[in-house]
Amino acid sequence: MSNQLSPLIFNQPRFGLFPSVLRLVQIFVACLLVLAYSANVATAALLPPDLKITTRTNALDTNAFANGLSFDEANSDAAIGNATHTGSMVQTIGGTSTTTSVDNITISSGVNPLEGMLTDIGDGWEIHSNVSGNYAGSNAETPENFYDLFFGLENLSATDSIQVTITLDFDNHVNSSGADAFAASEIILYDGPSIASNELFFSDIESDTVVGNRFNSGNRTGDFGGPLDDTGIFQHVVTLNPGDILDFHIFHLIEGGAFAAGSSYSASLDALISFDATNNTTPPTPISEPAILFLISIGLVGFMFRRRIKN
Repeated sequence: MSNQLSPLIFNQPRFGLFPSVLRLVQIFVACLLVLAYSANVATAALLPPDLKITTRTNALDTNAFANGLSFDEANSDAAIGNATHTGSMVQTIGGTSTTTSVDNITISSGVNPLEGMLTDIGDGWEIHSNVSGNYAGSNAETPENFYDLFFGLENLSATDSIQVTITLDFDNHVNSSGADAFAASEIILYDGPSIASNELFFSDIESDTVVGNRFNSGNRTGDFGGPLDDTGIFQHVVTLNPGDILDFHIFHLIEGGAFAAGSSYSASLDALISFDATNNTTPPTPISEPAILFLISIGLVGFMFRRRIKN
């Protein structure tokens, strides 16, 4: 009897399903991989397509350095004595950075100005500057050195508003010591292209061993010389209505000097401006990943039973 039953047992359709089940498992895994890839693509840090963040030309000034991110070679003054000034400007677009370096009042590498349009969240512009010097038998002085960034926000949409967060991450330091020395550094964000525009933010510090220190004020603090630090993150949120164009200007000045034996100074600024944005129009509610997996599972089970009935 066992010899008669064995063929019947091993010829049951359920054993014929094994290759199909294996194939279904492979399809299911492939679907999971596609979902994972889609999730990664969906979370790519792209700015809204209707938002244009770009360097601008200052229409109020025809100076060649009143464009984009620039070091003002024309109006900055060369270092005196053993004083130094070094700096760099960085533009990041699509995660790729371009750097221009400054030595004294000369561009040592890169282009001036840096110009372009941002594409990704996290793109932005950077300014880095350093000055120092000490009295060594004669005065050491780094006179005024100027950096500028002119940029604009534009909403290209005819229907949607866009909320933009401007973030300025800054690290400002000055220090002076001895009988006669000073160091000063300031950075200002203007709501408009010129210095006559409204100030949205400023960090303005000065260490002075003779007339006294200043910390974000025109008034002296009563302290003389020594290190001063101003570090933080400033954020400004704006809403761009359809067709809106807003201009902004970042201005940076750094300087210092030592005018008596035993005197020295140093100052530095590191500033990064970046952007985040959201479209204020509510998008259609997407199907969640668990729901998608549930639907795929139902489809696969139905396909499996269909194959079983067919076999």
